Amino acid sequence: MQNYPMEHTRELAQLSQWARTATPQDAVFLFPDADQALYPGIFRAEALRAVYVDWKTGGQVNFFKDLAEEWWSRWQKTMADPFDQKDVGRYRGLGIDYFVLQRKNQLGGVKPLFENCRFVVYQAVRPCTKPGRSSSTDGAS
Repeated sequence: MQNYPMEHTRELAQLSQWARTATPQDAVFLFPDADQALYPGIFRAEALRAVYVDWKTGGQVNFFKDLAEEWWSRWQKTMADPFDQKDVGRYRGLGIDYFVLQRKNQLGGVKPLFENCRFVVYQAVRPCTKPGRSSSTDGAS
């Protein structure tokens, strides 16, 4: 008898393998439409990559006050509201390198870096500088 959802799936294993072999070891991932699902934690363990925030990690907040504050802040910034495509522009500024969506939420007109029948992965883009501002100096006056 199995009284819990089957989280170790072929699709999650494929995603984890891709991340482990195709992304830097210090890459940070976010699963913005995962809500309270457990698969981001399984991904963390199998891909050997950091996850910015997930529901299961929140279980440790009872033991570490600083972790509780950081976890809550991250959860509120990225997961408290339902996934909305307009939020993806903020991810890079939070230190997130890649975000993983369920296929049903894939971004229109944007080619994913990885995809299978359950997941699509996108690279978080760097925030654009505001018009009239430059992020570098060229010495010109």
